[in-house]
Amino acid sequence: MSSTVANPAENTDHDPMNQPIVPPAEESDTSAVHAMADENLTAWQQYKRRFPHGVNWPVALWLGAMHAGAVAALFYFTWAGLFTFLALHFVTACLGVTLGYHRMLTHGSFKTIAPLRYFFAFCGMLSGEGSPIYWVATHRKHHAMSDQDGDPHSPVHGFWWSHIVWLQPAKTNEEITATLKRWAPDLWKDRGLRAMHYFYGPFMLLTIPVFYAIGQYALGGIGLSMVLWGVCMRVTVVYHGTWAVNSATHVWGYRNYTTRDQSRNLWWVAIIAYGEGWHNNHHAYQRLARHGHRWWEFDVTYGVIWTLKKLGLASAVQDQLPAPKS
Repeated sequence: MSSTVANPAENTDHDPMNQPIVPPAEESDTSAVHAMADENLTAWQQYKRRFPHGVNWPVALWLGAMHAGAVAALFYFTWAGLFTFLALHFVTACLGVTLGYHRMLTHGSFKTIAPLRYFFAFCGMLSGEGSPIYWVATHRKHHAMSDQDGDPHSPVHGFWWSHIVWLQPAKTNEEITATLKRWAPDLWKDRGLRAMHYFYGPFMLLTIPVFYAIGQYALGGIGLSMVLWGVCMRVTVVYHGTWAVNSATHVWGYRNYTTRDQSRNLWWVAIIAYGEGWHNNHHAYQRLARHGHRWWEFDVTYGVIWTLKKLGLASAVQDQLPAPKS
């Protein structure tokens, strides 16, 4: 690590840019990831520890269908489908997940007007990664317990656990509600975001016939191609971009800062996830809207936030980099 880069561990207790919105506290729920994997346990015992309520079959089937549809899309190529994939990848992954869910709602890196706030949350819903409140609650919990006992998706439980398997355990409605109120109480009070939470499942299912109808009746009989490219391929690629942040950037890459976790900066994840791959920078200064801290660390999402700021549509933008050490 360069001697000119500040060590956030030296001022964590005093730097507001370093603090999770919800401070860590001892957990009391029965999440399957609270205990580290015990190598002395049998495979069945580890399964029961990680999946105390069994498999969340709706989620598992949805993920399987999206991946199968992404493969099928290769055999139903249309230019309209490809254009839809590319355009909506930016809308859902950048505007929705990285800008809306992550930097705006989770960390409060900037503020914007109410219509734009809900628009970005809506774009995040289109990603298929969950409701705004649930996504935020999970991510705040990750920051509070990063790579420790209780982290929802840490590679310390295994690479594939952090990438995709952590989504599979079923949870009771009581556990879900407790998680939302514990880790995202500010968003839970927002009626609009709470409505998005309750209607998220039906909303995602509705996107399939909507895309089919657009392709079939407005674009000349390419309904199946529009579903496969506009929904399945897009959602699958967005998934793996986000999941790579959870998995790959806690395993490979370089570190600008000494942090209490294993976060890394990984250039190719920064490309596919619109700047989220500069993950060590982000874990060091969580509330910064700007994740790229060196000149070569290009951050597309921050570029969008900067543009919104110049247009007067974003305020209270947290974009001042930490002062270099003398």
